[in-house]
Amino acid sequence: MADINIPIGTEKTIEYIVKEEDTAINVGSGEVRVLATPRMLALMEEVSYKSVSEYLREGNVSVGTQMNITHLKASAIGEKLTIKSILTKQEDRKLVFDVEVNDKDSLVGKGECSRFIVNKSRFEEKAYSAINKK
Repeated sequence: MADINIPIGTEKTIEYIVKEEDTAINVGSGEVRVLATPRMLALMEEVSYKSVSEYLREGNVSVGTQMNITHLKASAIGEKLTIKSILTKQEDRKLVFDVEVNDKDSLVGKGECSRFIVNKSRFEEKAYSAINKK
């Protein structure tokens, strides 16, 4: 797998409208009806994995391994967000992205996301065999 080279600067942008189910109350991370930080993090991971999936060999996927984010601004239900990732570094199978979330006016959140390229079937097999040993 070491010969997988994804162009540095590869980027992806998605748009998302905040829904009731995305709020802190509904995901269990707080008591307010605004975009929950865990939901923002999930959107950042989604755009990162989508940005590189076309470069991966059949049977390979990328999995999230580390997130370091800052949630700067509340987003109300109905707010349109733009989520963007840019691949900034590749070290063998490790991928590092800069990620950000913006609304129409300003920066909502930013951070760094790390993902690792794995063989999907071997990865799942290992995870499930570990569970079955317990």
